[in-house]
Amino acid sequence: MTNEEKIKELATKYDLNKDDFWKHAQSGKWILSHDAVTKIAHIENIIVAPPQILNSERDFVRMVITAKKGDVVMWTTGEADSKNCQNKYYLAMAEKRGKDRIILSLISAYEYGIYSDVEADTFKKGAK
Repeated sequence: MTNEEKIKELATKYDLNKDDFWKHAQSGKWILSHDAVTKIAHIENIIVAPPQILNSERDFVRMVITAKKGDVVMWTTGEADSKNCQNKYYLAMAEKRGKDRIILSLISAYEYGIYSDVEADTFKKGAK
């Protein structure tokens, strides 16, 4: 299955519209909005556990996010700091990044070059 076919499959399966995903101009990767990823988690009944904070300082936050889909349990990290995030709400951004990463991992989206818009500031719709 190609990346194009996978994004079309996800759009159909999760009732995503043109505002929920777009192609990143620089990388050619498909980007899903955070809201779309949240919708997917709800439909797939993905349960996200409370994060485990690794570091929380003024200029950076690191955490581990664990989630479950059926019998599959996975974990990943969420991070945000002054070097990789324009939004100064580092804790909230680290959590959003971690949640979106684990959800996309649980639906095997990464193998098709599909990412969340919260993973990089340049992934925002219309970002240059």
